[in-house]
Amino acid sequence: MEKDILFSEGKRTTIIAALTTIFFALAKAVIGFFSGSIVLIADAIHSLADSVSAFFVWVGFKIAQREPTEKFPYGFYKAENITALLISFLILFAGYEIIERSVDRLFVESYQLNIPFLAIGIAFLDAVVMFLIGSYEIKIGRKINSQSLIADGKESKTHILSSSMVLVGLFSAWSGIFYLEGIMGILISLFIFKVGIDSLKDSVFALMDVSPSKEIDKRVRKILNDISGIRGFESLKLRKAGPFVFGEVKIKIGKTVNVKRAHEISESIEREIKKKVASIDYFSVIAIPYQTQKQKICIPVKENKGTDSLVSDHFGRAEKIIFLKVEGNEIKDYYVKSNPNRGKEKRAGLNTALFVMKEKIDIIITKEMGPISFHTLRDNVVDVLIGKGENVQEVIDNFFKGELKLLGEPTKEKK
Repeated sequence: MEKDILFSEGKRTTIIAALTTIFFALAKAVIGFFSGSIVLIADAIHSLADSVSAFFVWVGFKIAQREPTEKFPYGFYKAENITALLISFLILFAGYEIIERSVDRLFVESYQLNIPFLAIGIAFLDAVVMFLIGSYEIKIGRKINSQSLIADGKESKTHILSSSMVLVGLFSAWSGIFYLEGIMGILISLFIFKVGIDSLKDSVFALMDVSPSKEIDKRVRKILNDISGIRGFESLKLRKAGPFVFGEVKIKIGKTVNVKRAHEISESIEREIKKKVASIDYFSVIAIPYQTQKQKICIPVKENKGTDSLVSDHFGRAEKIIFLKVEGNEIKDYYVKSNPNRGKEKRAGLNTALFVMKEKIDIIITKEMGPISFHTLRDNVVDVLIGKGENVQEVIDNFFKGELKLLGEPTKEKK
């Protein structure tokens, strides 16, 4: 549903841009013909090229919206990149047309400009309106991550430059200084060529599965790093496919996690990434077992007496939390923090779960846990074990012996 909304917004924007461009192209062509202004007619041809490019953008969205087929299992998103490639050539062609006519204008001795005020008026109005249309296209293109719409918007914005050239040419012709419009035309064509080359480069890179922006990569990495129980991740790959991004990653989870749980973890991470990064349409998460001797364990306790601390009967309302760094069957280090959520009237368990996850724990050992905190920890790949023992040392000894069981469901409803 969200994809359909993005496509609809993109198509609506291209239709508005195309109709506006066609209107001004026809107006400039008619006025250029009756005024005798070659530069105005040339700009009309330039605008017609824009309307054709806008049509290709619309076609690109239409094709990309088709459902995947057996022959094209990944969909038709790259039709949008092919469209952007065609637009790039049109931009370069328009630049060539302008520079050719500008060079010719350098050697024109004189010509009669008819209806000068009407010609100047349409050139000025065209500059303002097309600049606004181009800005709107770029805004929507960035919103829906459409490369071709951004490319078309950039080209539309160059109209303020080409129209300025037209205005200078019209004023020059009106004043009898004919070579000035040629000089301005050559300068403006250089800007148009730059837009065309940049768009060509972007579309070719996208067709070659170029990585998206560094910002998207950083956001995905941050989401993965913030998931507490993941031992790490590798082989993160992101690629552009039309207005969307496809990706995959391998996450490292504990060897004790069974196949069903690994599948649940993968699906949970995929949902989280697609939720937080709207431009990602497909993301594959592969869970691989990872054995490490180093683990970080937390246990809710009643006091701060190190490993002699008594284990709390509650999780969310425990007075303190002890965090232990273990390696093999040995405690390497530990520290204790007061639980800032123990006095909360509501959601004490959830807030305590979020509190301990910030410490990047792998395992939590507790005597009880409500459903909200239980599912929050599971979604972040934190193993919840049932505590056995009066104090921390006894609990850890039982953990080293493998006598603690994995908590399969919440122990009670938590307020």
